[in-house]
Amino acid sequence: MTLGILILLASCFSTTLGIHCEGDTGELPPNQKEYTQHVNHPVDDVEYWRTSQNNFQVFGKFDGDPSSAIITADYYTKEGNLIHGITIDCGKGKWSSHVTNQDNEIENWLTGDLAEPCVDGKEFDIWLKIHQAKMMSWIFNAQALQYKTRITTFQRGYDAIVYRNRTLEVPTKYGSDQGDYLKAKVTGSAVITRVTWGQCISWPLSLQSNCMVARLWVMARSKMPPKADPGGLGYFGSDWQTFAPQCFLESKYYDWLQSLVHPDRSARHGFPFCCCVDMVTGLTVDMPNPCDEGTQIGQCDRSCMQWAKIDLIREVMIEQDKQAELEELEEHLARLV
Repeated sequence: MTLGILILLASCFSTTLGIHCEGDTGELPPNQKEYTQHVNHPVDDVEYWRTSQNNFQVFGKFDGDPSSAIITADYYTKEGNLIHGITIDCGKGKWSSHVTNQDNEIENWLTGDLAEPCVDGKEFDIWLKIHQAKMMSWIFNAQALQYKTRITTFQRGYDAIVYRNRTLEVPTKYGSDQGDYLKAKVTGSAVITRVTWGQCISWPLSLQSNCMVARLWVMARSKMPPKADPGGLGYFGSDWQTFAPQCFLESKYYDWLQSLVHPDRSARHGFPFCCCVDMVTGLTVDMPNPCDEGTQIGQCDRSCMQWAKIDLIREVMIEQDKQAELEELEEHLARLV
């Protein structure tokens, strides 16, 4: 791609939600201590839950000594029954997950140590990944809060049986398909800054000015194998590593066409969405339908060219041309030594 073949239109617009989220609060008011995110779907609509990889993302920040900070996130039925919950105790450096047992009593399920301490001034994030009715898992600051797997079998029609390594079945009385809302709450020196929901790509607003930083942040919470570079959470990740922000020529700017956005329940199986986004923020642009279903993996019928910004494209390409010239000079000098 060169500047000469780019025919671009300059446009003024306002950004809207994160990439293809069903819900995005944007930046919440200061000192927000709790927030409830409802899942707006028809009652008893099983079809709503047939597509996997729904996620809640709770973003927050420590604003003082976090030794007394406790963070909770709980997923409930419409009647207020706990499906699955998590507690982060910063002072003790511990986490614990909770379920409702068959006697309708809330009990602890898994516990563990926080991989990193809570730090004053630092941001935090909690994810609830919903895969199936009894397959759910939590992530806190890119740490998987589940640590065991199991072998399951799968067969479609007369195909051979396939053995799959999966996360544990959550021993809760209520399945995720009965979920109605997630409630997040913090005590002590912490606040909630934003909540997103859906089969979407989202990251802290503080990172949105640099696409590559945001991309690495998302991939650290993805299914990328832990030993890869960059490493992810493997089986416990939120989504496949392909569903991360795409950056223009690996620069700090976002590609105006995001061709690998997680499909939702309206999409054909295996067909990601293509979304038009702002090159600076990475958020979907202000238009009636910023996202369309792609034609196949990584390919789109739309171009989103009206949202490309010629000044940013020129900036990146000039910088990269200079870098190429520097590398060429270094190689030339090396040959002379």
